[in-house]
Amino acid sequence: MPAVVDGRFLADIAVFGGLRDDVRDFIAGCVREVRFAGPSPVVGEGDLAREMFLVREGELEVCKKGMSGELVRLAVLRAGDCMGEMSLIDIQPRSASVRTLGPATLLVLSNADLAQLFRTDPESYTLLVLNIAREISRRLRRADELLAEMMRAAQALWSRTQAHAQAHAQQAKERAEKTAPVKRRRRRA
Repeated sequence: MPAVVDGRFLADIAVFGGLRDDVRDFIAGCVREVRFAGPSPVVGEGDLAREMFLVREGELEVCKKGMSGELVRLAVLRAGDCMGEMSLIDIQPRSASVRTLGPATLLVLSNADLAQLFRTDPESYTLLVLNIAREISRRLRRADELLAEMMRAAQALWSRTQAHAQAHAQQAKERAEKTAPVKRRRRRA
């Protein structure tokens, strides 16, 4: 159903930053509202992606399947956050699953809505796409930092494991050397 959204709500969302009031009002008129009464799936990893979602109320959990099929939480989104914006840029399947954690209200903006903006106001469309690219870049930087932190932790663990293994090997060698002369003396006797 069409949403009753004030363009000022969109002004506080990074991907709509810098857009003129009339453009935000146009976008506000395009979005449709989706309500969830409780915890529910919104999109699934691998699903066809042709729209982005804005969190108007509630919380969303973004998850990705782990190597053994378990879901790994990547983020929790709250009012004012958006998700699915990558689909408006790369037109690829969803990269993660998203579900509501309780009651939630989402606004949905499709790539067809953006195509209409492109036809009527290419300059604003370009700014919006640039803003989406900036948001994706921010998330990539955060992911890089998390990955680097995990690599540092893994390297530290590996170093401690190596040091422990070397110390254990040295102790075993020393024990062997201490018992070796005793064995030789017994053979001579």
